[in-house]
Amino acid sequence: MIEDKSVQEMLNMLDVMLDEDAAYPQRLEAYEFLMEDCEAIVDTMLEKSYAVDGDTGKMLMEVLARYRGNKAVFMGLVSYLYKGDDVALFARLIGSYGDEQGIQVLKTFCEEYEPDYNEYMEIRNAVEQLGGDFDMREDFSDDPLYRYLKGLDEDDDRKSPFENLWKDGDSEEDCDCGCDDECHGDGYCHCHDGDGHCHDDEECDCSDSSQDGCGCHCGGKCDCHRDGGRE
Repeated sequence: MIEDKSVQEMLNMLDVMLDEDAAYPQRLEAYEFLMEDCEAIVDTMLEKSYAVDGDTGKMLMEVLARYRGNKAVFMGLVSYLYKGDDVALFARLIGSYGDEQGIQVLKTFCEEYEPDYNEYMEIRNAVEQLGGDFDMREDFSDDPLYRYLKGLDEDDDRKSPFENLWKDGDSEEDCDCGCDDECHGDGYCHCHDGDGHCHDDEECDCSDSSQDGCGCHCGGKCDCHRDGGRE
């Protein structure tokens, strides 16, 4: 914080911040300068606010929102909220400004308009910050941000490869070994021996005459348990 700011320094910085032809770093420096200890020029900033709009107007209103207790500033914030250019920003500024009249303003705005999910959340947070109750409900099932945050549009390619570890496994779809009725749903079936070789009906070609020699784990379902009658 810069101490002992003179009124002239404040006015000079205000001119820099409002100069849309000035370099952005200079304007940003002026913005930060004006955010603290510039109560002396609040009335001047208010006068300027009626003549500017767009991003410059928003920047000036953000500065003014730091100086509480002025009804003209509060009404300026409400005016920008209803312009609808940046509902989320001005809902947040109204919430931080501390005027309890903002509760009804924000709730009425939410009733009259259709805020998107981000705007709705900022309005709700602002009402609660001001000490109000917010029991309004909206359906955001078609809102892109809501669906993204809730993971409603994720396709299989975006899901975690470990997702199936937490599923109860008895699905035939998870097994590709050809012995669906023996599948555990985890990619390992009774028809695999210790080496991972399949002994189902189509792939087993054991020629050993003994069941032990075959080493089959398919429960008597492969060919080597039929021809020799060793079921």
